[in-house]
Amino acid sequence: MPQISSDRAEFSASALVEFLRSRLQDDWNHAREAMVEDGEWKAERTVVVLDTGAEIPDVYLGPADHIARFDPARMFREVEAKRALLDLYETEQATGPTAGYLEGLRQALALLASAYADHADHRASWRP
Repeated sequence: MPQISSDRAEFSASALVEFLRSRLQDDWNHAREAMVEDGEWKAERTVVVLDTGAEIPDVYLGPADHIARFDPARMFREVEAKRALLDLYETEQATGPTAGYLEGLRQALALLASAYADHADHRASWRP
C-alpha cells in the first residue's frame, strides 16, 4: 500500500482536487459510452451479459470477468463516492478543519490520484 509523506514541497491541493474531478468526469464519460443498456453486468464463459439479457459476445473469460466487475453501474457508484470525498475535503478546507483532519483528507486525495499516475496532467508532487 502506498505511503504518504507529510513533508510535500509545493503541494497544490486545489490543483489536485481539480485534477481528480477531471479524471472522475473522464471515468464517468467512459462508463456512459460503454453502456449497452442499463443494468448490472456479469461474465458467462466468453460473453458479458447484462442482467437485462443484453450480451457482449466473444470476450475471453479473464477480460470478461474484469469487464463485468467494472461495469458502468459500478463505475458510476465509485465516481460518486470519490466526488463525495472531494466535496468533504473542500468543505473542511473552507470551514476551518480540526487539527490533522484536513491533512488526512489530503493524503486520501493523493492516494486517489495515484491511480492516475500515468496521466499527463498528474504531478510528481502528488505521489504518495
